[in-house]
Amino acid sequence: MSQSTAVSIDCKNTRNKEFILYKRIRIPVRYIYRSKQNAQHVELLLYKRQGIKFVKANPITSKVLILYDEYIIDEETIVSFLERVIDELKVQNKNSRKNSSKNYNEEIALSIAPNLPEAESNDNMWHAMDIKYIRAVLKTNYEKGISNKSAEDRLRDFGLNVISEKKRKSILQKLFSNLNDTSAKLLVGVGVASFFLGQIADAIVVLGIVFVETSLGIIHQNKAEKSIHSLKNMIVHKATVLRGGRELEIESKNLVPGDIILIDAGERVPADARIIQCNYLTVNESSLTGEAVPIIKSTRICNKHVELASRDNMLYMGTNVVSGNATAVVVETGMNTEIGNIAAMLQNIKLDETPLQRRMKNFTQKLTRICILFCIGVGAVGILSGRSLAEVLTLSVSFSVGALPESLPAVVAIAMGLSVQRLANRNAIVRKMNAVETLGCANVICCDKTGTLTLNEMTVKKIYCDKSLYKVTGLGYEPKGEMMLLEGEPNKTHSTEELLRAGVLCSDAKLMKQENKWQVQGDPTEGALLTAAAKCCIDEEDVKKSFERIREVPFDSCRRCMTVVVKSENHIRAYCKGAFTEVIDKCSMIYEDGEERLFTKADKERIISIRDDMTGEALRVLTFAYKDLDCEKDDIDGNFTFLGLVAMEDSPRLEVKNSIKKCYNAGIKVVMITGDNKDTASAIGKQLGLLDGGLVVSGAELEDMSDEELDSQISNIEVFARTSPEQKLRIVKAFKRFGYVVAMTGDGVNDAPAIKEASIGIAMGNNGSDVAKDAADITLVDDDFSTIVRAIEEGRAVSNNIKNTTKYLLAGSLGEIIAIGACSFVSGMLPLIPIQILWTNVICETILGASLAVESPSENVMDYPPVERNAPLIGKEISSKIIKRGIGIGLTSAAVFEGYNILGFGVQKARTMAFCNLILTQLVNVHDCRNNKKIMSNRYMSYATVSSAALLGAIIYVPFIGSIFGTVPLGIADAGVLLASTSVSRV
Repeated sequence: MSQSTAVSIDCKNTRNKEFILYKRIRIPVRYIYRSKQNAQHVELLLYKRQGIKFVKANPITSKVLILYDEYIIDEETIVSFLERVIDELKVQNKNSRKNSSKNYNEEIALSIAPNLPEAESNDNMWHAMDIKYIRAVLKTNYEKGISNKSAEDRLRDFGLNVISEKKRKSILQKLFSNLNDTSAKLLVGVGVASFFLGQIADAIVVLGIVFVETSLGIIHQNKAEKSIHSLKNMIVHKATVLRGGRELEIESKNLVPGDIILIDAGERVPADARIIQCNYLTVNESSLTGEAVPIIKSTRICNKHVELASRDNMLYMGTNVVSGNATAVVVETGMNTEIGNIAAMLQNIKLDETPLQRRMKNFTQKLTRICILFCIGVGAVGILSGRSLAEVLTLSVSFSVGALPESLPAVVAIAMGLSVQRLANRNAIVRKMNAVETLGCANVICCDKTGTLTLNEMTVKKIYCDKSLYKVTGLGYEPKGEMMLLEGEPNKTHSTEELLRAGVLCSDAKLMKQENKWQVQGDPTEGALLTAAAKCCIDEEDVKKSFERIREVPFDSCRRCMTVVVKSENHIRAYCKGAFTEVIDKCSMIYEDGEERLFTKADKERIISIRDDMTGEALRVLTFAYKDLDCEKDDIDGNFTFLGLVAMEDSPRLEVKNSIKKCYNAGIKVVMITGDNKDTASAIGKQLGLLDGGLVVSGAELEDMSDEELDSQISNIEVFARTSPEQKLRIVKAFKRFGYVVAMTGDGVNDAPAIKEASIGIAMGNNGSDVAKDAADITLVDDDFSTIVRAIEEGRAVSNNIKNTTKYLLAGSLGEIIAIGACSFVSGMLPLIPIQILWTNVICETILGASLAVESPSENVMDYPPVERNAPLIGKEISSKIIKRGIGIGLTSAAVFEGYNILGFGVQKARTMAFCNLILTQLVNVHDCRNNKKIMSNRYMSYATVSSAALLGAIIYVPFIGSIFGTVPLGIADAGVLLASTSVSRV
């Protein structure tokens, strides 16, 4: 345990001198890391120590915040006491951890709050407490709220209701951090040395390359820090509260635990709160839970082990109230809320290096060390041979400029930039260029179901009524499809029309077409009913005109059904729509063969069997019934007539199954992480071909697994169901520990930590939250899984292009090193002057190298497994080819230089020949490094080859340019020599 944490003192409040100011200390404690139970134990024991006024143990950051009265207890005593507490807890947990910690927890809870049951002693289990105990714990009044004085005291203790973030690095700090790279430092040194030696052009080029690379790095770091800002935007600025018996509107940042807040439809929840009372309250919690359907809220107590998505009595900061209103008591604020936990996770996630960054870093470090050693060797030989220091420095700088492929980062950026453009045309927006290559290395895709594998549009798939089972074709909300008889008697259209008409009348949604796409305004389930009716030529407007709604009992969490009473010219009828059990229990009759008859036990068993078959196919089943009334005020609680069943689903996208198969063929594991229950998730996984003999694990089962148990099973798990944000993050970490390169998709705030932790984060563009998009590397415009597969193809093509480009550049650099070194030792002269070396690099590396970087993906790019995570950028096979070609380029260049010198043609012509040989051999080399050997398959390479040859001709034969580069015109004989040397270099 570290005792070096700095102590910060709360600022003095000058408006009220009676305030007691407490000191604050944060202590890191490994014991509580990722264990809410251990954190609770520490809190409860520390509270017993006199002088400690407030304790909050955060299992995410593994730090304990303590507010204490310095006149009663000091920091050293607190740290010593905390160490003893941890030692005692470890002893208690030594044998049978689960049982002993549970019993110990109860013992502590009773000692602290003897009048409260076990659930109420845990401030993380507000959903499991009775509201009267919450009132006692928070010392509040549900009718009047807390007093202003109490609110001020609590605000000082708990802090503002805001999302805080760590202090950011300054631009200067980021600049020096990026310049700390070995190759960057070497390039800066070469640039500075060139400047002092009077080689201004060389210095500008080299330092310019360093500046561009560093600037790009800072830009990417700034983009990665936006997710917390988007999270802050989810917090409302105003909140309505009861304070001292008065209804007030205050700034939400001043909310404290114990405040009574009033929430209405259309508002956003300002803090985590427990519902005291509510009326027809539904809340969209998709940003936290991933559930697209609004949650029906109630005041009933939940089981303490229930997952976040099923805590019907809770409101969470940042979620949206769809309908109804509520009174609730604030239980958590600021960083202690669910959104605050997500913010803490986001801030504590350290961005890992991408596979390419890791390979490039290792590669450049090795290359830089080799370069430094050669420079030292060349310098030592030069000094020993009697050369001046200026000559030795010039030789070393020339050697460094020739040895380092300065344009490699630029060429890599070009390859990724063009891939980014191609992906943008294919509905994938890339925010970080390195993400393209990383995605090409991915071997696990952790994929959200809703909207990615599915359309996020409910579609009626089956209908049962009047002893007949029908299949409904079509996808989404487009009213295009037909109803096909699967079982039963044909020509029972009256029954099906009555059932679909009931669906229209029991709907408050509206089907509309906007921007050539059919959409639903309102509940997605009701939209699916309208679409099914339209497929059978039942017009929504005509039905609602013919049947006037005169009474309605809305759907709520207790009744679990909706009832409407409608009036036509002939009669008054009540229609009921809802959950199977609730509607069936209301029925005493059944409609079959055009008449009503008694609903028997055999009928019920048969319909239950049909319902079970539907739910087994992951279909959501709605049950319909009706009742004829004599007048509007007749009882509508029982004696209904069973009408039929309507089964629907969020349909899988058409191409997803083939895309998943393509992933498996490419050695990529696809794992579904969904908010659905385990049975539904299993059925959908099998339907998509994603679940094939692997394990299905629920969030509750995952919670009971240790990291070691999870690691032992992670390769066998194919579906995770009902997962929380912390669990999604834990899943991604487990895959990464196992050595996988993980791609994580998501759309909600709850997905953001896992998206950021993943090797490659992918957000949904249509329905995704801003928090998820800012945490992600890639955003899918169409929310389609198949777009991910296309992006992987592009990423693999980028990897291949970078590898081919590096192979080409290194062969050229090695050739320059050998040429310079051989000539220096043989004749003591340089075969090239610095400007010729730089121009060679510009022509051969940038223009020609870029032509390799723009090659499109090959047809078989998904027919082999991804590159291993720790595989080097250049393997042994490619290394041998580089060495062989580099030796050929270097020796032929040195040979023509020395040969022309020996024959007395002069140094200038000899250098011209060596200069031409280097460029011409690289023109040949670039074509040899291609994957696709078809003629004109890469037009840019053809243009680059012609342009390079033309520029070389201008340097040789245009006098003004030749004087700058120190070249002389060549004749036909010289051309023959160059043709021969170029051919020899390929051997």
